[in-house]
Amino acid sequence: MKFKYRVISTNGIERDGVIDTITKERAIELLQEHKLIIISIHQIKSFFALEKFLSKLKRVNNKKKVIFFKELSILLGASVPLVESLKIQYDQENNVYFKESLTKVINMVEDGSAFSVAMSSCPNIFSDFAINIIRSGEVSGKMQETLMALSDYIERQYILNSKVKSALMYPTIVITGFLVIGFLVMTFVVPQLVSIFDSADAQLPFLTRALIASSDFLRNYFLLLILFSVIGFNFLKKYLKTYTGKAKMDSILLKIPGFGNMFKKFYISRFAENFSLLIESGVPITSALKISGDVVGNNVYREVIHGSVDEVKIGGSIAYTFENSEQVPSMVSKMIRIGEKTGKLDKVLKDLSNFYTKEVNIAVDGLTTIIEPILIFVLGAGVGLLVAAILLPIYQMTEFV
Repeated sequence: MKFKYRVISTNGIERDGVIDTITKERAIELLQEHKLIIISIHQIKSFFALEKFLSKLKRVNNKKKVIFFKELSILLGASVPLVESLKIQYDQENNVYFKESLTKVINMVEDGSAFSVAMSSCPNIFSDFAINIIRSGEVSGKMQETLMALSDYIERQYILNSKVKSALMYPTIVITGFLVIGFLVMTFVVPQLVSIFDSADAQLPFLTRALIASSDFLRNYFLLLILFSVIGFNFLKKYLKTYTGKAKMDSILLKIPGFGNMFKKFYISRFAENFSLLIESGVPITSALKISGDVVGNNVYREVIHGSVDEVKIGGSIAYTFENSEQVPSMVSKMIRIGEKTGKLDKVLKDLSNFYTKEVNIAVDGLTTIIEPILIFVLGAGVGLLVAAILLPIYQMTEFV
């Protein structure tokens, strides 16, 4: 909330200003800390909440969460009380949506709720994984260490996710650019050439006839194509939000040549690190498996992990379900079984996570290297066909002149 104030400074000069903080009492407290004498202070009412609307669209990214948990850990390590630490975080935050959520968290903590319980009131920001890690820190009395471990984990996941996204972004941008340029050529350049070819009354090659037909189709049915594209996109978007649609897409992702193997390593790395951190924090095995399955991000692996929950409940081994899945490398199930037998499952999982994180980095670098020449070849072939379709009839026309 924003408050407009009028104060007298230490040198006796009156000043006006605006302060953004959680409550009026907090605003007064901050002004008094700067040895200012308050004449008046009142809340500014906002009738047009555009800033809040835009912040809700942006949500809260992982980079912001990393900073939040890391700074909270540092403040607690400096013996600053939890409520005061949260208020400091609130005062320096610039995302209105996050500030609104922090207000709810701070109020609940002040009323006596545990921090993990207060976090659970904001499920769009704090995941079940983060809430359970914080809950374990509250039980063990190691809140500062838990917050720092959670911050480091989110940071590693953020870096890994960014690397995978960047590998996919490059071909997407290049192909999109090629399609846009191709569309402009087909709708504006080709029609100009058709009049020349018609006046020459020459027999056109197949490539040129195909190009002209495609150009006519695009120009005549452009709006219809846009309409069907929008409808198709919305239908696909809704379908992918269903469990069946998500599961189908997740299965396809794992089978894409070149990329499928990278995605498998990515999800195994994420599962291993999630599961390891939850076990280290003292979360029960069945709960840790369920949470890890929910946050792994792929329904194929989610089913495998949740299957192991049922196995553990009847006294079986975690590794059993993994051994019977074709999506899980045999090394993973064997190492998990060794970890169960030796009682060092968290360490084994951490080693698996480190190994597959490195494998993902290597796969991303390799794909980036391979994709570039492939794209150059494909784009070159596309441009070559386009040029050939335009130049061949012109060349034939000059032969007859």
